[in-house]
Amino acid sequence: MSSKITPNTVSPPKKVRVGVLGATGTVGQRFITLLSEHPWFIIEALGASERSKGRKYREAVKWKQTIPLGGLGLGGVGTSETEKISSSDLRSDEGRAADLIVKGCTPEEFKTCQLVFSGLDADVAGDIEYAFRAANIPLFSNAKNYRRDPHVPLIVPLVNPSHFSIIPQQQSLHSPPLSKGFIVTNANCSTTGYVIPLAALEKAFGPIESVLVTTMQAISGAGYPGVPSLDILGNVVPYIGGEEEKIEWETLKILGGITDSENETDKNGAPLKTFDMHQAGGRPALRVSASCNRVPVVDGHMECVSLRFHRRPPPSPQQVREALSVFTPEIQSLGCPSSPRKAIEVFEEPDRPQPRLDVKGTHNGAGVSVGRVRQCQVLDIKFVVLSDNVSIGAATSSIINAEYAVLKGIVS
Repeated sequence: MSSKITPNTVSPPKKVRVGVLGATGTVGQRFITLLSEHPWFIIEALGASERSKGRKYREAVKWKQTIPLGGLGLGGVGTSETEKISSSDLRSDEGRAADLIVKGCTPEEFKTCQLVFSGLDADVAGDIEYAFRAANIPLFSNAKNYRRDPHVPLIVPLVNPSHFSIIPQQQSLHSPPLSKGFIVTNANCSTTGYVIPLAALEKAFGPIESVLVTTMQAISGAGYPGVPSLDILGNVVPYIGGEEEKIEWETLKILGGITDSENETDKNGAPLKTFDMHQAGGRPALRVSASCNRVPVVDGHMECVSLRFHRRPPPSPQQVREALSVFTPEIQSLGCPSSPRKAIEVFEEPDRPQPRLDVKGTHNGAGVSVGRVRQCQVLDIKFVVLSDNVSIGAATSSIINAEYAVLKGIVS
C-alpha cells in the first residue's frame, strides 16, 4: 500500500463544485462569504438541519456576517478575474447564494459536489461526515470529531500540508476501500494561531522542548449566540471547556511527522503510517502547557507564548524576529489563492499587535501577527501572537486545505 501523494502540481482549475454542511451556522456563513468570491470554487449545494431543508437560504439563515447576504454570488471566476463561467455551467450564473434551496446533510443530496466543507457542530458532525466519506466525497471539516483519528490528518495549511500523505492509508483501511472519499480536519482556532510561529521557529532553529501559552480568546470563538453578555461584558472568564487539552495535544500532532508504526501493519504486512506526535527523528518530546481565557473582544485570539529550544545557546530575539518574518509556507509558492501574501507579520512596536487594529491585517485574516519578541528569563524566548479565529482559525484553513488538495491532484 502506498502512503504517498503524487508530488506533481496540476494547473489551477476553471471550476470545482463544492458544498457546505452546517450552512446556517456561524462557520457555515463564513464559508459562504469566502466561497462566494473564490476564483475556482462554485457553491453547488448548501446543507443544514431538517427545519431549514427545502427553504431558500435567505429564509433559513439568521445572517450574522458584515457582508450583505444579498450581494453574495456563487464563486467560480476561472483562472483569471476576467474568465467567467457560463450560465450553462452554473445552471444559473446570475443566481445568488441567498436563493439556493437548502438541502439535508446527506451524501445523496451532494452527489454533484466534487468536495464538501463541513461547518457542522460537533454534536452532529461525526455520523454525517463519516457518511460523506463512505460515499466517496472528499470532506474538509472544521469540527473536532475526527482530529484524534490516527488516520485523519489535522492540518494547519501554513504548517503541515505534508500530512496529506496519510490519506491513501485512510482510504485503503475503509471498508470497502475508497477511491475518492476522505476526511481532512483543521485545528482548533486557538491552536492554529500560535502553532504557525512555532513551526517557523522549528524550521529555523530546530526542535522546541517546552511551550507555555496563555490565550485571550474572542467571544466569536464560542459561536452564536456565544457567551451571555452578563458573563463577558467588563469581565474575563478564565475557563473554556476542553480548550487547554486541545491545544496541548493538537500541537504535537501538527508539529510532528509521519513515521512507520512499530506494531500495526496493513493486509500485506507492511507497517502502517502513524503520526509521531513530535517524538521521532531524535527530537525531544515537546511539552505544552496551556491556560485559556475568554475576553470581551469580538474577533481575534491573542496568545502569550514562552518557549525553550533544544538548541544551546538559543537564538536571540533578533534572530527570532528575522526567522518569523521570512517564513514562507509551501502553500504560498504553490499558488493557493486564499493563502496570505505574508504568513507572519512581525511588529516592532511595543504595543502591537492588537485585535482592533491588526486582526485582518494579513490578507484578510489568513496569516498571523507576532509582536513583543523578547528574551524570557525562565525559558528562552517569549512573544505575543494574534490570529483571526474565524478566518485562519476556521473556514479559511479548510478552504486553503482544499485548494492544496486540488493543486496536488488529491481531489480530482
